[in-house]
Amino acid sequence: MPTKADKRKKKSLKERLRERQVKYQKALEAHRIRLEKEIRRRSKRWTRGKALLTFSVVALALLGIYLARYYTPPSTQPQPETSQPQPQQPLSANVIYIWPDGRVEPESAPIMNVSANRYVFTDDVHLPIIVLKDNIVIDGASHVLKGSRETGSKGLDLTGRKNVTIMNLKIQGFDYGIYLNMASGNILLQNELTNNYCGIWIIVSSDNNITSNKIVKNEFYAISLRNSTRNVISRNEIRAHSNYTLYFGHSVGNVVHSNNITDNRLGVFLYASSNNTVFYNVITKNYEGVHLFNSKDNLIKMNKLLNNTLGLVLSSLSFDNVIYGNNFIKNAVHAEAENATNIWDNGYPEGGNFWDDYKDKYPDALELNNSGIWNTPYIINESNQDRYPKVNPISIPYP
Repeated sequence: MPTKADKRKKKSLKERLRERQVKYQKALEAHRIRLEKEIRRRSKRWTRGKALLTFSVVALALLGIYLARYYTPPSTQPQPETSQPQPQQPLSANVIYIWPDGRVEPESAPIMNVSANRYVFTDDVHLPIIVLKDNIVIDGASHVLKGSRETGSKGLDLTGRKNVTIMNLKIQGFDYGIYLNMASGNILLQNELTNNYCGIWIIVSSDNNITSNKIVKNEFYAISLRNSTRNVISRNEIRAHSNYTLYFGHSVGNVVHSNNITDNRLGVFLYASSNNTVFYNVITKNYEGVHLFNSKDNLIKMNKLLNNTLGLVLSSLSFDNVIYGNNFIKNAVHAEAENATNIWDNGYPEGGNFWDDYKDKYPDALELNNSGIWNTPYIINESNQDRYPKVNPISIPYP
């Protein structure tokens, strides 16, 4: 009589991976719930801290006004200036501010205002920076902006900012390396983000460009993009993340192209997102290359999915996504699609995808009229098939 060990040996690689995937999906959902609770907890904690700080500052300010009014001799008491408002005071001594009038505060901060709209680091900085001015360039000049991973800390806070460029800066040790909230038209260029909780956090923001950055080994996300639209993530090196790498949540119309996404757990993860485009990326050595969860109408084309455990996964009613022109090479499982129908080619003669196991699955297939397309569809499951699989790998301008 066969033992349990014998039965396990008889299971195919795909069956074992499937069992592992089911367990992983359950763990992923549980993790998502824990994450949402953690974000709410962090938000409440940070809000209470800000409220206490604000109360303290206001109390000190009122005390100062009282002392100035009642203990300054009348002849020397300054008269209020009605022609120009008094300069705004910093909310915290542990933050660097770039004010709307262009001032850097404190003045001792190693950030030089070299022109009306350009700021350059002259040394490493160990305090978070709040940017309150639009239409400027902040050049890190290869210096380090380093935090101590305090809860809620933001290396560069661009809340509400427009047309700010952050470049040539190394950002380490914050909860959020660069934080964009209700921000638009900003450029993040040639920065290095490492050892943060999240490299770049984007929420309710649009038309930002994240390009040519090195985003490595952040604790939970490389880039988290939520409730945002028309952002472009391009030509970045993104690797060594043990949780999410590129995470899109409830986001529409964003573009991910020409990135190198390597050695992560989840390469590109779309959650309840639609009309996003993922193309020209090298996605390799991840547990999952691309995962669409409850997402529809996205375009996945002209990517190289190589040496992943699972190349492409569509789950939880992800439907009407279009997938073509991709090279699926040396993945343990090239593609999985659950509970919905998707489109795996762009019709004839443009065709579908290249699958490196095609000849093993369909040894009798023939090329269709010298078109570079096989005459037999590649079957993912009964609802998903590539009708025009490619004979040869597709030439793609990878990064």
